[in-house]
Amino acid sequence: MGIREELESRFGDNFSDSLVERLSHTVDMGFVPELVWSGIKINIIPDYVVYPKSTEDVIDLVKIALKYDVPITPYGRGTNRYGNAIPADGGILVDFSKMDKVEIDEANKIAIVEPGATWKLIDIAAQQKGLQLRTFPSSYDSTAGGGIAGDALGIGSYEYGFICDNISFIDMVNPKGELVHLEGKDLAIACGAEGTTGIIVKAGIKLRQFSNTEAMVISFDDFDKTYNAIGEFYREVIPAWHIQVRGPAISSYIAEKFKASLDPGKWNMVILYPSSRSSIVEPKLYRIAQTYGGRMFEGEWTGWWSFNHGVNAALRTKGLLIHQHGLIHYTKIKELIEGLEKNIGKLGTLTIDNGFDLDIDLERREVLLVNAFTQASLSPVDKKIIYDLAKNTLMMDEYIKVGGSMLSIGIFVHKYAKNRLSAMGRTFQELGVDRYEEIKKYKEEMDPNEIFNPGKVFDPKRRAKAVLEIVGKQQEALRFRFGIGLAKALTPGGEIEGYKVAKRYLDIFVDYALTCIDCAMCVTVCPQFKLVPQWPYAPKGMFDFTRGVISYYELHNSVDIPDSAIAEISGCHKCGLCDGVCPAKIPISTLLIKLNSLVAKKIPEEKVPDTPIPAKYNDIIDENSEIGLWLGKYVIENPTVLFSSLELLKKLGIRIKLFNTSNDSGFLQYISGNGKDLTEIMKNNLEKMKNVSELITLTPEDYKAFSEAYREYAKFAGVNIEAEVTPLELRLLKSIQFEGNEEINLHVACFSSTYADDIIKRLRDRGFKVRKVEGCSGAILEKNIGKRADMMAKALGEKYQNLITLCPLAAVKFRSVGINAKTLIEFIAEKAGVNIAVEATEYKIPQSIKDKISEIINNEIVNSLNKRIQILVDTVSFVSSGEVEYKKIIEPVITEAIDEASNNILKKIREIIDNETSGKSEAEKIVIRSAFIKELSAIIMSLTLQPIVELIIKQVKSNTSEDFDQRIMANAILELLREKEDSLNKSIVNL
Repeated sequence: MGIREELESRFGDNFSDSLVERLSHTVDMGFVPELVWSGIKINIIPDYVVYPKSTEDVIDLVKIALKYDVPITPYGRGTNRYGNAIPADGGILVDFSKMDKVEIDEANKIAIVEPGATWKLIDIAAQQKGLQLRTFPSSYDSTAGGGIAGDALGIGSYEYGFICDNISFIDMVNPKGELVHLEGKDLAIACGAEGTTGIIVKAGIKLRQFSNTEAMVISFDDFDKTYNAIGEFYREVIPAWHIQVRGPAISSYIAEKFKASLDPGKWNMVILYPSSRSSIVEPKLYRIAQTYGGRMFEGEWTGWWSFNHGVNAALRTKGLLIHQHGLIHYTKIKELIEGLEKNIGKLGTLTIDNGFDLDIDLERREVLLVNAFTQASLSPVDKKIIYDLAKNTLMMDEYIKVGGSMLSIGIFVHKYAKNRLSAMGRTFQELGVDRYEEIKKYKEEMDPNEIFNPGKVFDPKRRAKAVLEIVGKQQEALRFRFGIGLAKALTPGGEIEGYKVAKRYLDIFVDYALTCIDCAMCVTVCPQFKLVPQWPYAPKGMFDFTRGVISYYELHNSVDIPDSAIAEISGCHKCGLCDGVCPAKIPISTLLIKLNSLVAKKIPEEKVPDTPIPAKYNDIIDENSEIGLWLGKYVIENPTVLFSSLELLKKLGIRIKLFNTSNDSGFLQYISGNGKDLTEIMKNNLEKMKNVSELITLTPEDYKAFSEAYREYAKFAGVNIEAEVTPLELRLLKSIQFEGNEEINLHVACFSSTYADDIIKRLRDRGFKVRKVEGCSGAILEKNIGKRADMMAKALGEKYQNLITLCPLAAVKFRSVGINAKTLIEFIAEKAGVNIAVEATEYKIPQSIKDKISEIINNEIVNSLNKRIQILVDTVSFVSSGEVEYKKIIEPVITEAIDEASNNILKKIREIIDNETSGKSEAEKIVIRSAFIKELSAIIMSLTLQPIVELIIKQVKSNTSEDFDQRIMANAILELLREKEDSLNKSIVNL
């Protein structure tokens, strides 16, 4: 058994080595990916991702890592900017999203938390007990484990100091796999060590009594007056809680973008304090304002985001933002400014390549946390971005020159580690502990093989040595110092190849991914992430995946992204909650719909036959009825719903015009943005429905198409929609009388949200206790959506033992993973005493057959390509023409190979289907054939072509003596196979 097998055996669904999971964990708020794109080959792609759920999980994980000598990187929310949570040498990424428990010890005013708990969740839990956090990072949605490991500063640090000033204990798993308990001086081993000495599994965080927060602002015309006011706060020890100073350019942007109560173009000092201290604090504030010529006015508590990430969000609208933050003594701020002005322009000015502005936190012990921002002219995917990133190093050097340090060390500033951990980290100095020496000694003794977070804090000796290239690369750029602009002009630029490749796979989604500010607010509100707390299911994880695609290409010269991976990251509920909290104002749900449509377009249009309708329903089927019942193609997989509907309508004596299962509403065309085909389908359907005044639908997908898509497209097509569209459930609840008092877990499928509340109200009026359950089952794209559908269905099943759903497809999906589920239509039929005797037609393809299908597809593609090896060998001299030209040359060869493979695949699958349907009824044959089409499509869309391409290149190489660029040939073949895969997928409807 190897490490992969052992990890999977131990952690099951909480382990993954899928490319989606791996690429989703390669980004933080900083510039590590951009450095990789600039040519520094840091292996930021983890090999495995594990989501521990307990301390025992972490201990076992460490033991496995030790056994196989594989590095471990702990990951919280990825909101830091120094690469702390990004792998520097692959290995195991430990994501703590599933260790987020919070317990409040009211008597001792302590929150006992797991590392994955966010500061926001801790604060909310504390406030419910009349307490609240003393201090927390300005990234409110980051995790406690990350904040403690980095010994962060933030909101409330003026009064309460560093995070580690507010920790009562830490439990961590050390590099020997032992659980250790740390208190007092021993906390120095973990606080600020950034996960290099141990993995935090629990911590005690000190709390304070809850108090409402007041906010006042003093604005000043220039920095000299502001500086004097800063000194006054330290000299007078004014009992505020938090003090923030925002430069003139930042103030203007924040006021404009977020309507914040700030004076545009001025230096704004925002003072927060408990309302109970108003009588002490406010007179002193008025005196400071009067003494130093400031204007004082009431501030506004606009939201936690406004303190740090709000600045990033506002400023990034003007281009790439270079950001550095460090710690200095408050008396050194003028020296820092002078140094920065010599290198990057005038303070308070923020224009492209000229000037900078500051965002300053006043901290305890006369320390300032100074955030410096400057704008750059280049895109982050420009080949010469290293010259703009050199400004980051310029800023860093200026902090050090005035005796300061960086806020964190990460992979960037090993040589300043002692400065940060000892000189500027007085928490432990006051206890008589040299924290730097304690951490260094512990690391050397306990982790000589650099298993724990290698490449961070200390210079790597065994692993992650590529991070050492950062200093050299940045110094190379800094040789130009005042001539950075000239260097950029002389250096060839343009978009990096990885960006171009990512665009081919993900379209406009890539550009928005580059504007994400990694604040993780979207993660906190995402209902799917709450249900399945794994990174690809959070919006930030989706954007991180996209940047990971670029990084993977730049590290490996190629990247292979199957359609199932795109479906995996885009297959969410599209509820839009993330749109509402995103400080960068990214239209996340709209982008995900567009991304989802890229996959939807490739789903084969299955020709569904009509379902045989028994003669007993002839008396309710009337071709001239003004009431239409739309069965549609999506209900064929759940015939119980179909016949329950007919029985209920028969019971009510309603005559209907029947639109059988061969009919297609055009829903897939709608969600894939295929307006042309949708318009044609709509015109044909409206012609059939000419005399129908009410159309009853059975599935949310069809309801969505008729009620929304048709009305949206009708005005463009010049047609009128006469029929009123009604979900059958609503029609039944209006007509059939029944009551009950049981509890119902009602699953509201994605496309039923517009009428779900009306259904819930009617059920509650009848006495039912209804719990609304949201969460996409992935049913409509079920097989094409990777493992997300199964994960969501299983998670819902674990939480709710019984489900009633508004979606017939979801009911099938839930039952396939062992959940007791039925549709609301079936539930109403039971309540109405309707007995449904439907021939069992559910079919699940055995795993052995799935494996056989996968083997057939791979073998046939390889065999077809192998037959053409000699032709490819004969073209190697043209490889030097470049990828685009070479693709044109070999396209006919690849097309011929895929066409041949397609015919052979379909022939062999037909034989399997014939064997499975032998002796079955016509209804069963329909269901089985449909299942095979979906499964075959899923396998094709999940196909990893990289191994096939590598095999072909190896064959070509062994058959020629000529040298050729293997990367160009491999990428050309890979891209052509991906393009031809679409035709292979669509051919399966001919099964």
